[in-house]
Order: sequence, then structure tokens, then C-alpha cells
Amino acid sequence: MDLDHVKFEDSKPNRIGMTYILYGGLKYYQVRHAIFCKFCKDTIESKDIYDFKMCSCRSVGIDGGLAENRIIGDRDNYENRSMYLARVNGKKYWLPEN
Repeated sequence: MDLDHVKFEDSKPNRIGMTYILYGGLKYYQVRHAIFCKFCKDTIESKDIYDFKMCSCRSVGIDGGLAENRIIGDRDNYENRSMYLARVNGKKYWLPEN
């Protein structure tokens, strides 16, 4: 599943700084902040608030880790590779699902 159809305007940091989204009646917490550059085919990931990364062709960048999500570059130049997790009664539900 592609995350492009999820309304990220609804994404909010919670009291400890982790970002979550509401989807299908569940609250999914972000566990990975990453993007894929469509030009150089790099997948880059930011793991901390000051962990700024650029792809090798310098078309897109990412920053902020799980606390402050920032993506630099034209939206047409990258795909979102972030992952989200919801836990319900001990069962894990992932976005994207595959």
C-alpha cells in the first residue's frame, strides 16, 4: 500500500514527540521516517531530530527523525517510505501493509 493517499495533514506529534496518524479507526505511530528518491534510487532515513540526510543526486532530503518530520525537495521526486505501527490487543498492524 502506498502512503500517498493517507492525509498527513492529520498527522500529529504526541506528548513524547512521536508522530501518529489516524487511519481506519486506529492510531498508527510512526516507527520509520524514510523516503525514496526517484532519480538516484536512494532510500534515505532520518533517525534523530538532527539527523539530516540528502540523497546522492541531492534532489531530496530528509530530517527530524520520528519527532519532527521534514522532507526537502519536490513531492514528484520522492516516494514516502515511512512506516507506521498500531497495536491492538497484542496484535500489530502495519502501514504500509506489505
